[in-house]
Amino acid sequence: MASFITLLRRELWEHTSLRAIPVTLLVFVLLSNLAFIFVVGSSANVITISTGDDAMSLNNYIEYFAQLDADKQSVIVNGTMITTGMIIKSILLIVMFFYLLDSLYGERKDRTILFWKSLPVSNKQTVLSKLTIAVFIIPVIIFITTGLANLITLSLQSYTFLHNQYSADLLWQQTDIIGTTMFSIFLLIQQTIWYFPVMGWLLFCSAWCRKPPIIVAVLIPAMLVFIDSSFALGTGISEVLLERLPLGIMSMQLGSESSMMSYPYNMSGQQLPGFNMVAGISLPSIDDILRFLGNIKVWMGIVIGIFFTGMAISLRRWRDDSL
Repeated sequence: MASFITLLRRELWEHTSLRAIPVTLLVFVLLSNLAFIFVVGSSANVITISTGDDAMSLNNYIEYFAQLDADKQSVIVNGTMITTGMIIKSILLIVMFFYLLDSLYGERKDRTILFWKSLPVSNKQTVLSKLTIAVFIIPVIIFITTGLANLITLSLQSYTFLHNQYSADLLWQQTDIIGTTMFSIFLLIQQTIWYFPVMGWLLFCSAWCRKPPIIVAVLIPAMLVFIDSSFALGTGISEVLLERLPLGIMSMQLGSESSMMSYPYNMSGQQLPGFNMVAGISLPSIDDILRFLGNIKVWMGIVIGIFFTGMAISLRRWRDDSL
């Protein structure tokens, strides 16, 4: 266990983007909120925003928000928090994509693989440490970054309301902290399981390819989708591959009777656990969770992910520093 933890620390030390990009996102959120405060305090009558058919200055919008009923305020506040989380999640999923592609290929590229293989650490531990970063550490980073970003936003926007003679806790009163937290945790777990075969495939490509693995990792699925769609083969492979795209805001198929679902509705119009601008936050029920766990596609994806991970472990056993 001690050696495995050391391997995890090594990954975080070598791949600085896992630390730098979340910090950069938080700095961007901070600067954006400070810019908003500056605009409200200096030139709010010049900059306008649209609310349906009307346009109003930022100061007037703050007044407009303060006069809304509590339910509408809650929808706006929690919707903003959910949207912020989706944006952060999408960006860090891209980081995860390139991390996995480079995780095994990079140590051959910089010729450090022979050094790492000389240490008393098995290939299985090495590959699993990289998978653990994607499956556990990056979702935790997403959760913490989203929480801090929303905390920064709520705190600074509360100051804006106070500056405009409104109660500083107006936003906090309408914030469903428990609901948004539970929703975020559920979505992170759900998407991590759903994208697990993609993670295994990226690890396999990183261990297998002698050229930049992004070419093979993207080209092979794209060719399969193109062939299946162009020739109308009806194999279903296009749907299987496209619905695994880690876009950060797309949900998965929960029931065998429904088609591909896009957040927060499926093709038949049935509302999914999530958030919409009318109903607010909808937490998953026991039936939603059981339907997800009972979906054959979920378990097929796990098996495929394990297969590709095993292939990556096997390939690393005989890989040297040649490309």
